[in-house]
Order: sequence, then structure tokens, then C-alpha cells
Amino acid sequence: MPSRSFRLATFNVENLYSRPNFWDPQRRSDQQVGNVFFEDKDEAVRARRFAEATLSDEKCQLTALALLAADPDIIALQEVDSPEALRSFRESYLKKLEGPRVAEAMRAVIYAEPRPTADDIRRAREVAIAAVNYRYLNVFDGNDRRGIDIGLLSRIGWQDIRSHVDATFADLDVWPKGIEQYREGPPENPRLITRADRIFKRDLVEAAFNIDGHPFTLFCCHLKSMTGGRAATRVMRVAEATAIRKIIEKRFARHRGGAARANWAIVGDFNDYYEVDGSRDLRDYTTGEDSPSALGVLVDDGFAVNLMERRPAEDRWTTYHAPDDLYTQLDYILVSPRLAAVNPDAVPEIIRAGQPHRALRYEGERFPRIGWDRPKSSDHCPVVVELVLP
Repeated sequence: MPSRSFRLATFNVENLYSRPNFWDPQRRSDQQVGNVFFEDKDEAVRARRFAEATLSDEKCQLTALALLAADPDIIALQEVDSPEALRSFRESYLKKLEGPRVAEAMRAVIYAEPRPTADDIRRAREVAIAAVNYRYLNVFDGNDRRGIDIGLLSRIGWQDIRSHVDATFADLDVWPKGIEQYREGPPENPRLITRADRIFKRDLVEAAFNIDGHPFTLFCCHLKSMTGGRAATRVMRVAEATAIRKIIEKRFARHRGGAARANWAIVGDFNDYYEVDGSRDLRDYTTGEDSPSALGVLVDDGFAVNLMERRPAEDRWTTYHAPDDLYTQLDYILVSPRLAAVNPDAVPEIIRAGQPHRALRYEGERFPRIGWDRPKSSDHCPVVVELVLP
């Protein structure tokens, strides 16, 4: 028998910090608060901390509204500063907004006939809270030098959760063509990649669930950003995507039918796209050269199914890049072929009410106080889908 349905989501929450003390010379914005620039690192850090403290309350309220509008049972989050930051967000923002849902459920109990006992009400309240509260929380310390990590919130407990933060190119035998010319490290002293280097720029988090007796494995990622140019950074995303595939294939090597027949999903911010409004004729906006995607290793041969392709081509975008006036899908829920076949009508929802007004393509209602550029829920949209497990 299939499991009960559950809602799975991914959301890049854009800098969910508790201590904004980063400093990256490559990022001019790290030296800037409003229209004021700070050349001194310590002065910039102090100024940013004061500014973030002032602005973060409104930002977190909007982020929480977007997350709760998706109403996922399991959600992978990107750009989380620490377990403490995510726990504070859950306790100070999510729980406050969950109250009306608990109250609605309790009204149906309290006014039921025959009149419930105090124990009936207590048990019903425990059930109502469990139905909405994200009891399970995890953040691993990843490889990103700015400290933006992968978080996981869930109403369903996992059986096992692990990080692949230490996996190297050599460990996974991944070395795509051109990677030998890729340089990383501080801009004043870049170096060539070696096979001993860690392959994931942030992490790959693997969580194993048992949902109503059915196994389900979730892989949460945040691939290398396009900072420095989409073409220039592509090979690193190719390496990461290849590594994810190898880990999944190894994980299900003994499964009857292999990975194709297992219950798994890959979710996260892939920082890449393979089509724009259905077109795969992708060209660089500054050079006119072809700009191929790094995600082919996951989707081109049917290894994983991008459920977003079940939406109309022009309605798959999850983020808006104003400098190029480009609406693209960077956030994915990829599932195994078996899971896709069992859920033929599962179409992801995209929560866009937290997008800034500059994303003109979205004409629906927005959350209160959304601005032209900010405040906003995030520069990404939550993506959620309802699934059953065979």
C-alpha cells in the first residue's frame, strides 16, 4: 500500500544569519551598508551587524510567511548560518505564525459533542501542535567560507542523517574535463584544484526517512554559485552534480532495480538552469556564446526526473536576476524514475508572494510590506510538491 502523502520542499532563505560577521573581498556588498562603504574589515563587520539586527526581524517574518505558505512536512533550506540561527528562526518566527492553525484545530475539538474531557483536550492539542511544528532540525557545518550552510526542518523524524562535506574528488573518482584549470581560494592567492580537495562547495546532506513503513532518502544540496561567470564556474557544478549521482548510485547499488527503482529525491539550489521558458538554446548575454548547463549528468538520460517540467514552460521560474532581466529555475525537486511514475499528477507549487515587486512577471498578491527590491522573503521562491511513496 502507498504511504500517506507528505509535502517536500526546498527554499533558499537568503542569508539566515544570527551573526553576520563575514568578510569576502570578492563581494563588494560585504563592505557596504546602504550607500555607505567601509574599507576597514572590523568597522564593516560592526556596521553590518547593526544593520542586519535592525532589518532581520522584518525579513524573517516574510521568510516565515513564505515557508508556511508552502506548508511542507520536510523542507531543505539553503544559506543558513548555524543551528542556532535556524532554531531561533523556528522559535521566534515560525511558531508564532503557527498559532492560528493550532487554534483552528482546537476549536473543532473543544466544541465537539459529547463535551471533551481535559485529557481529551490536552491530547488533541499535542496532536495539533505536532501537525504544524517543525520538531526536527539539523544544520551541518559546510565548506562555504561565508558560513552559509544547508539546514533541514521536518515534522517527520529521520532515521539517519549525514554530511558529505569531507568527500574529495579522489574519494568519488570525479574529475571532469577542464577542472584541472579551475582556480579557487582568496582572489589575492588563487590556486589550482587538486584531487585531494573537497568536491562540494557547501555540502551534500543525506537524510533517510521511514514514512509509514516506506523508505525515503533525501539529498539536499547547494551547488557552486555563478559568481565569477556562469561559464567560468560551470565545471565545478558539473563536478558536484556528478558526485551527487555517484553517491546515489552507490547508495542504492544493492537495491533491486538500482537507483531507478528506489525512493529518493534531490532538492536544493542548483545555481544553474538548463532551459529558460522551455528553450534550451542558452547563450551568454555578454558574449553570445553557447552557455550549456551543468545539470545534464542528472537529467539528460532520465537518471532523475525534474518535476518542474510538469508546469507550463513559462511558469517554472523560481528566481529573478534583474541585471539580465532573467527568470530562471535554480531550485529543484528531482525524484527517482520510480517515484515520478508513482506520482504522475504531482506538480510542484512555487510560492512567489514573497518576491520583490521588481519581479514583474508575478502579478499575484504579495505578503504585506514587500518592497521593490527589499524587504522580501528571499531572492528565491520556496518550491513544494506532495508525494506518496510506493
